[in-house]
Amino acid sequence: MEDVKNCKSLLITIGWINALFAFVFFQLFCGIIAVCMGIVLKSDYHAEKHGLTLIIVGVIGGIAGWILNYLYF
Repeated sequence: MEDVKNCKSLLITIGWINALFAFVFFQLFCGIIAVCMGIVLKSDYHAEKHGLTLIIVGVIGGIAGWILNYLYF
């Protein structure tokens, strides 16, 4: 049971880091990783709240980062 909690917190951390990086660095790649982490959390770890939030933030972060990158560079 302890390993499941460690893996769940690790997936949440990796997902949020990628969701934040989607605004600045690799928009498409990090956005997709955040969405995938959200799907895994939602389906396998039954963390519906974190999973759905990561999916939404990953999509919005990827699109917004892509638009900001296009406007500034």
